[in-house]
Amino acid sequence: MRWPTSLQGRLLAAYLAAWLGTAALVGGAVMLYLRGDPMRWADHSGAIFAMKLADALGQDADDRLTVVPPPEAVRWLIEALPHDFGYRVFDARGRVLLWSSPETASGWTAAGLVAQPKEGPSRADIGGQPMRLWTRAAELPNGPVWVQVGASERLIALVHSGTTMRLGGAMAVTAVLSILLLGVVQFFVLRQLMRPVRRLSREAMDVAHQPGRRLRLDDLPAELQPLVQTFNQSLDSVELGYERQLRFLADAAHELKTPLALLRAQVELGEKPAVLLEDIDHMTRQVQQLLLLAEVTELHSYRHEPLDVACVVDDVGRFLQPLAARHRVLLRSETSQPPSGLQGDRDALFALVKNLAENAISCSPAGGTVRLSLSPSSLVVRDEGGGIAPAHFEHLFKRFWRAPSRRDRGAGLGLAICEAVSRAHGWRIAVRNAQPGAEFTVHFGAQS
Repeated sequence: MRWPTSLQGRLLAAYLAAWLGTAALVGGAVMLYLRGDPMRWADHSGAIFAMKLADALGQDADDRLTVVPPPEAVRWLIEALPHDFGYRVFDARGRVLLWSSPETASGWTAAGLVAQPKEGPSRADIGGQPMRLWTRAAELPNGPVWVQVGASERLIALVHSGTTMRLGGAMAVTAVLSILLLGVVQFFVLRQLMRPVRRLSREAMDVAHQPGRRLRLDDLPAELQPLVQTFNQSLDSVELGYERQLRFLADAAHELKTPLALLRAQVELGEKPAVLLEDIDHMTRQVQQLLLLAEVTELHSYRHEPLDVACVVDDVGRFLQPLAARHRVLLRSETSQPPSGLQGDRDALFALVKNLAENAISCSPAGGTVRLSLSPSSLVVRDEGGGIAPAHFEHLFKRFWRAPSRRDRGAGLGLAICEAVSRAHGWRIAVRNAQPGAEFTVHFGAQS
């Protein structure tokens, strides 16, 4: 038998299999229990008859004991088989107040059966026949009395000889019918419950043909909503990355188009090799910055490990020392107490500090000083240039934006790279004019 492939079919098959197994186990256990000893039926039947008889007892106006006539079948048993079935009523002192028949009275009395005011089952031998007895109390206006019902074991075996098979067959038929009925109900219930899943399948097929479309959460079960929300978020991330790559390619094409055209013109005009090499170096730096920007904007490219920020700052200082010397700028590192416990990508942090320091060097006048100050919660890069015009603050971290007063030939990507690295690590960059110069502060914590 092949297991259904649909979720609805699997749930329905598992449900029916569980029900069939349960019915088989319960039915088999009941049949084995009752088949072993027919007297178990007698205990139940005798107890019920004693209870009904006790409820039917009463007293008339003369305080005489009365009883509602028993059913015809029971009355027939009392009259035809008084030695196999009967009852008596007695008080707390054991005095018998009522017998089912004189024959029952003589047989039970001859057997010496003592009337004990104690509820529950018991056994006795009356006239050579094993008897099952059941005693139950009944409250009357003049005090409590006890009803005792007796049936011979041969009568019980005769009456219940086919009960086990009949009950087992009835249970089997009932179980099969109930399982079929519940299976039909479960089929329609599952079909209704699976409607949102089928709707999601249709919508998911349309997502590929309709960019920007998302799966709806309407009428979805609570168990499916987190899955659909995660799927929608994944689609957002994919589309965002796709748009980012398109913008990157467009920006790269735009920025490289002009230098390539100029370089071609210079080659055609026979420009000196030194000038050509300078332009090639400029384009090489642009390409490197573009590649670095593409890398830092993808979160999966980061390697998170413990960071030694002071060591990174020192490495940046040594790396940029020749550039600072060419600009006749003094580059100083000041560390009061380095941060501890930071996690992140060392190469990305190096690029962030290097770009901030390069920017500060290019903005500082000859003879000026660029300071890299490290504290437990931040890194401050300060130059001694002319500061930042108020209108330029909102453009600082835009790609390819360069201040009109910049004297270098940068690509305008340095601060965009710094902002991308900070955002990826959960840090924040603050900028202000320091009089003189400008001050960039990297707060190692977004809420700092």
